[in-house]
Amino acid sequence: MKAMVRLESVRRKSGGRIHLTPRIPRGGPVTTLCGQVLGDGAYSGTDAVADCANCIRRSKDQSRISSAFFEQEEGSELLRLSLEHARQRKPASKGETAERKPVLRVMPSPPQSPPEPEEIGELVTDGFKLAGTGVWRSPEGVIVRMSGAKRDRFAEGVSVRAGDVEVRPAGEGVEVRVRRR
Repeated sequence: MKAMVRLESVRRKSGGRIHLTPRIPRGGPVTTLCGQVLGDGAYSGTDAVADCANCIRRSKDQSRISSAFFEQEEGSELLRLSLEHARQRKPASKGETAERKPVLRVMPSPPQSPPEPEEIGELVTDGFKLAGTGVWRSPEGVIVRMSGAKRDRFAEGVSVRAGDVEVRPAGEGVEVRVRRR
């Protein structure tokens, strides 16, 4: 069984919405859960059900209720309810408190991917990382797309130097590699 915090209903004497507050003080202003401050003598307590949408929504948020109690210096009431709730909990049985031994599980290692070949057609793969089918990325982030049936031909076909990638003619095609400094 859970100890419940009881919020009190308050309404302006001139009428209007019914709000929620942790406690209605004997005198002085009262702050509602929706943040309104009702001045001394401008409100009265009521047994009616709250109809302020903000107060109702905030009454379901335990952190807001806790803050409201402490703002009204009613923290001792909240502590009393918390202790009451703790006393109502069942004590753990001996079986539940016994030290549990860790379970050792042997997890299979992930499958090893085959090593990258040194060259794939016109691409010298040293320094490149595979970024997709026929797509390679250099250490500085230059993307190289390969075309052809085997994805072994440089798709652009021009001599280029971009970042750390160098494309240069080689034989009938080109060679794409990471430029070493």
